Amino acid sequence: MSLVLTVIGVALLLICLAGVALGVYMASEDKNREAGVLFALCWVSGAAGAAGVAMRDVVTFLVGMVCFLVAGAVFLLFGDAKKDGSGRRARGYPSGPVPEGSEKTTKENRSSHKRAAS
Repeated sequence: MSLVLTVIGVALLLICLAGVALGVYMASEDKNREAGVLFALCWVSGAAGAAGVAMRDVVTFLVGMVCFLVAGAVFLLFGDAKKDGSGRRARGYPSGPVPEGSEKTTKENRSSHKRAAS
């Protein structure tokens, strides 16, 4: 029985380390930086729980799982939060609604859009 728990714990630990690596990879891009950091931190606590299974230590497992659940809840609640500077406005696009006829690229449409914005 102890060998089975050790094998299961090591397998879970490898899965958690893969999750950490994925989170670090996500955090390497500006677009996903915050979500990637939260994702990696969530899997770090999962790795602690998996280490508790591998070591057959109940306390380490329980603390790791509680931290994993709390980190998962934080990731779900705040993982989609956008910063104020992100989106169309940060890239130089107008923040308001797109005027009608914007698919046309004539001088009239561009000049009328500039007058309407001012």
